[in-house]
Amino acid sequence: MSGQWGFTTSRPTDARYGDDVAKYAMSHGEPGLKTFVREVLQNSNDARLDNDQPARVTFKLESLRDDEAIEYLTSLDIETWSEHANLSTDTESGEHIAEAIKRIKDEEEIRILTIEDENTQGLLGEENADESNFTALVRDVLFSSKSGDTAGGSYGLGKAVLWLYSGLSLVMFNSTLSEPNPRDESPRLIGRTRLPTHKSEAGETVYQGHGWYGNLNSDEEGARPESVWGDEAKSVADNLRLSRPGAPGTSIQVVDFRVPTAEERLADDELADQITEMAIEWFWPAIYRGDLEVAVEINGETKRASIDEYPQYKAFTSCLEDHDDSVSELNEPGDVVEATIPLDVPKKSDGSGGADGQLDLLIRRADSSEYQHRNEVAFVRGAGMVVEYYNRDRVVVGNQDFHAILLGGEARPWGTDGSSEDADTLVEEFLTAAEPPQHDEWVRTETLANTYSRGFRTAVEGIKSSVTEALRRLVAPNVDRGATGPQRLGNRFKIGNESRGDRSDRESPSSQRVTGDTNISFDDVYTHWSFSGEVEPLSDWNEIRRVTVSLIRMAEERATSDRLPVQNISSGTAGVSISLPEENGVQVGRLEPAPGTSKISFEGVSTEDRRQVETRLKVSVDVAERRDE
Repeated sequence: MSGQWGFTTSRPTDARYGDDVAKYAMSHGEPGLKTFVREVLQNSNDARLDNDQPARVTFKLESLRDDEAIEYLTSLDIETWSEHANLSTDTESGEHIAEAIKRIKDEEEIRILTIEDENTQGLLGEENADESNFTALVRDVLFSSKSGDTAGGSYGLGKAVLWLYSGLSLVMFNSTLSEPNPRDESPRLIGRTRLPTHKSEAGETVYQGHGWYGNLNSDEEGARPESVWGDEAKSVADNLRLSRPGAPGTSIQVVDFRVPTAEERLADDELADQITEMAIEWFWPAIYRGDLEVAVEINGETKRASIDEYPQYKAFTSCLEDHDDSVSELNEPGDVVEATIPLDVPKKSDGSGGADGQLDLLIRRADSSEYQHRNEVAFVRGAGMVVEYYNRDRVVVGNQDFHAILLGGEARPWGTDGSSEDADTLVEEFLTAAEPPQHDEWVRTETLANTYSRGFRTAVEGIKSSVTEALRRLVAPNVDRGATGPQRLGNRFKIGNESRGDRSDRESPSSQRVTGDTNISFDDVYTHWSFSGEVEPLSDWNEIRRVTVSLIRMAEERATSDRLPVQNISSGTAGVSISLPEENGVQVGRLEPAPGTSKISFEGVSTEDRRQVETRLKVSVDVAERRDE
């Protein structure tokens, strides 16, 4: 059936979800270029076909001018779109659309970014299916149909950023399906815009803002346009500069591509360089394993994301290469040691699952010339993306610099002849549920709370503290501390008194119920004080009930009554409740551990201190007899 290609927008009754994409995405993290590259590549990587071939993703940057721009905009039925866009620009969320329209007119230029992937599933599924690739990516923004154990996540934020990075909030899709579902007439072409809710010029009709490009032939008044297929889709795609190769996959075109947080509009070549570097930085595991290939095309030239072109990431890939040949100690640069990090996955709320799982920590001693991501741990699971680079610079002060990988779930056996086990699959599911919408850390999430029974929070929050403990053990030099070691350490820690802010701590005159270490230093870049510490009772019969951290101003080597507020504080110890209450009108950091806690580590920063007055750290610790757990 032949369809009439064009644009129309929806009235409120057609709006299945009234979400505001921009507001949602902005509230879930700064939408810099990193966010876009991570989300786009993650979606393509997750959709890879189950074969021996990689998912191939190409970013194509084009800046169209003069006749080329006019022809392209004409193919977009831009006049019909503009009628609605101009009605929505007076709204707060429509300001960026008004700015984009003015800029395109003034510069007579429009930039388009097309992300073309191959060897992926394509936009499978009926137009109105409850769950499918098509509905998740095109129709139901912010919802996801991913179900695989190693899929990137279930929030659908990756789809939201597509519209957020379009100055016109307009995205086009052209897909070659990997199977005849719902029709064996590829390609499949459709487009969607996200305009603010607006009224007609006469004020009689309210439009929800969901606008669609597709087949306008429908007997139902106000119906949403459906996909255009086959030869007609090919013809329209050619005019839209959205033609596809024959391999299954999807091409996504972001119209008037922009980076929302960029102060200035980056040049095409600069954008291309940044996309390539970010692809390597966050997806080197998948690229190294041959699961993903990434390229950027600009001005007829192709630049590939190759680890050979970014040798700084070979420090991490070397960990995988030496996984089976790890040594017991880090004696020389390039040596790799392995540590096991336990992860007890609790049962799910329905009683299923539960496992005594583990993560593999691979630590490589750094060469003096290897500085990028030095003393950081790359957290990786089966999706092949680096979830987070966990900076442990404080751990190695005076010790050995390193690079490390924490392999979890389906990624745990990478670099060995072994394969994943049932417990690894359960760990993969657990870590996937522990990722927030940005997929940039493993923390307590609503998905964890809704899926797993008691113990999930302790399990996920204990990962970083276990990693830190393993690093302290493996990167620190072997030193015989002797019998007086705990006493000397205790003398360096102040309880209820000011400790010095000059990179070292003075002796405590009295109490010896607690031992520990603290440090505070001024950060010239962010003009605030950074501090850290660790405390534990001297007696095994005692536990910590509360730790309060405050920052005291000094004057002529004397403490004053002036206090600098604590802006943020965190702890690598599992089960610690953190708050920022006020004491005498000044914000302090407070840590309240779970019963039985015998050691607490913490780190944090002050508010901005433009005066740069000498400041010292005061740590007050409440210690009591250990309670029954």
